[in-house]
Amino acid sequence: MRVTGDPELKVYGIFGYPLGHTVSPAIQNCAFDYHKLKSIYFAFERSPHRFRYLMQNLRSLMLDGFNVTVPYKRTVIPYLDRLSPEAQAVAAVNTVKKKNGRWVGYNTDCYGFLTSLRKEGRFNPRGKRVLLLGAGGAARAVAYGLGQSGAKEVRVINREKFRERRENLVKQFKKMFPRTKFEGFSLNGSNLERGLKDVQLVVDATSTSKGDSNRRLIPVDLIPKVREGRRLLFFDLVYYKTRPFLKDAKRKGHQVLDGKGMLVYQGAKAFEVWTGKRAPIREMRQALHDALHSR
Repeated sequence: MRVTGDPELKVYGIFGYPLGHTVSPAIQNCAFDYHKLKSIYFAFERSPHRFRYLMQNLRSLMLDGFNVTVPYKRTVIPYLDRLSPEAQAVAAVNTVKKKNGRWVGYNTDCYGFLTSLRKEGRFNPRGKRVLLLGAGGAARAVAYGLGQSGAKEVRVINREKFRERRENLVKQFKKMFPRTKFEGFSLNGSNLERGLKDVQLVVDATSTSKGDSNRRLIPVDLIPKVREGRRLLFFDLVYYKTRPFLKDAKRKGHQVLDGKGMLVYQGAKAFEVWTGKRAPIREMRQALHDALHSR
């Protein structure tokens, strides 16, 4: 992971496992080209063992900054010198910058989620009830953003095997945002039915793993039909495929939003953290579109 030749060249990348779906290099390299920067961005797919080894030797890596995605958003934290206030509150990092020889962790997922929610979903979470599926790093960023924005209630549902994650999320954000009601439930039919009652927004912040991308977290019969003007917004953070979550909601007449906008906005914020320059949103969005359609 050493690049030689031009001492002015800045090197960035994304760490994750697996990374076959990522289009972040296309988006970030587009932004670097737009500003004519001597910078380049790579995808670094590394197994958990290899990733930890690299983080242990972080100071010797020829990198100026990097992104981290599933499953390393929390794993990376102990290896960093400092966290931004938001990353510290969320307890998850997706953007890292070398600053005066020290590694600083940021979380731009929260910004990406809220910006996409408001601009593309035309949804203001203030005073709203939300059902949040998942309790990992991405879900924590969503929960933080919802609490920060004044949501009335956030109902967190995830699998029982990850109960500790759910309980920690609810406990922490209850203290941080006392005006927002946070509740946690195990994933089952009765809790999903209860969780969907009277909500205006449903967010799927679960990650996809091999073999479960077509699994239905919410059975079709539990998704309410649109009636009496009660049209919900279903937001899936995944950007590279349309899961049953959105397909079923759309068939029932609800508004749906995938993770493409969130990816662009969080990537734009990461670019600005690294370079201090304004991110070219329109061009980055087109780069995402082109990358997805070239597959």
